[in-house]
Amino acid sequence: MKILIADAGATKTDWVSLSIGKSSGEEVEYYTGIGISPLHNDVDMIEEELRLVRASLGETFDEIRFFGAGIGSPVIASKMETILSEMFNCRDIKADSDMAGAAKALLCNEPGIACIMGTGSNSCHYDGKSIDRKSASLGYLLDDEGGGVAYCRRLLSDVYKKIAPQDIIDKFDDKYALSVSEVVENLYRKTNPNRWISGFMPFILENISHPYVSSLVESQTERFFDREFTSYSDSELKEEGIGFIGSVAEELRPAIERAMKRRGWKLRAIVRKPLDSLINQTKN
Repeated sequence: MKILIADAGATKTDWVSLSIGKSSGEEVEYYTGIGISPLHNDVDMIEEELRLVRASLGETFDEIRFFGAGIGSPVIASKMETILSEMFNCRDIKADSDMAGAAKALLCNEPGIACIMGTGSNSCHYDGKSIDRKSASLGYLLDDEGGGVAYCRRLLSDVYKKIAPQDIIDKFDDKYALSVSEVVENLYRKTNPNRWISGFMPFILENISHPYVSSLVESQTERFFDREFTSYSDSELKEEGIGFIGSVAEELRPAIERAMKRRGWKLRAIVRKPLDSLINQTKN
């Protein structure tokens, strides 16, 4: 049996081809490509990327499971399933949200709250089988308080408004040498500004021990916690707990752990990528 699983975020997509057979054992192959969103990307762009996936991992599968950002409705899910069916030889294809993939990866068959912290952020309550409630996701302009875009947006604003301390401004200028006009160009005239903004996360991590950066991370994490989890009950937060998935979650683990401890909430897990857990669940 050969299964293709995709975890598609705004910045990149992780693909895995899993072959399971009684005689041949197990074979796992990986491929990482660009982010795919059937909501924001046109069909030609998605098909071009899928050709690369097909060239790397093959085109015939018994099952395809695609978990992706932007798949928030049956209509969008159906669109992605149609594109996949045209590019791969497979009869069993299902597309679902990245939130559904995160919940399954983090919580398996147990109830709890799953939270994504990557380029953007979002959360849901999982009943052990499916998502039964989720927080409103308003995108990077109004939301995504726990995503890299929010932390980096604050950094950029503080640097160019001269609010950040001079040594941080100097380090930023030495590393990126971006004029105000170049920043505006990337923010308002080029595609995927959220990806561009979140691309400054390495700078934050490189300087995390600096008092200014540490304070920025702590205050933004607190803002995220204050705003994201208001939809969930006290018992859900304290007894069922929250699991976190994504690059930002893993990189800011200490800040998340402190925020959870201050509130007395139960921490389920912090995982960078959902694929390893999804692979293990598929094997079993």
